[in-house]
Amino acid sequence: MYVLLLTGPPGAGKSSVSTALHDRLGEAGVRNAMIEVDELERCYPPLGTERAIAHVEMLCTSYREVGYELLFLTATVEDDDYGRALLAATAADGHLLVRLEADPDTLRNRIIEREPANWAGLEQLVEASRLLAGSMPSLIGVDLVLSTEGRDPESVADDVEASLREHYPSLRALSVQSGDH
Repeated sequence: MYVLLLTGPPGAGKSSVSTALHDRLGEAGVRNAMIEVDELERCYPPLGTERAIAHVEMLCTSYREVGYELLFLTATVEDDDYGRALLAATAADGHLLVRLEADPDTLRNRIIEREPANWAGLEQLVEASRLLAGSMPSLIGVDLVLSTEGRDPESVADDVEASLREHYPSLRALSVQSGDH
């Protein structure tokens, strides 16, 4: 299994970019699966990091057993230990780690646009996004950094796909290029 791990602070567009690429490659006949780790962790009371990573491992094993060789994993990787644990849970043969970024004001605006105005966690999420925008550039092992500033998910997915084609040999032979979607 090969894993594309997309990370970035809340509001950077991980889910939108991953969905665009997942759908595009699926339409071209590439078997792939997608796991949004932030959604796996969305529960009350909190599941805990160790258990969430165990869920990722379980899902990856299941996808591998039924023949999926390409996995899109989106997660808010706050530190190197968490990133390594996530990748280890996939038991992937290889991976591409892509960090998405945008200006903190852009992140804030995107979060405010998508979340309910009366949600009690809104300000906390906005603040976490600002802090992560400042700390995530220090993550190690990042293969590609892309700005989502002023870009739509499809154009960012074009760049991710180009890098994925370089790193994941099975996609090199695919005749459908990113401009053909």
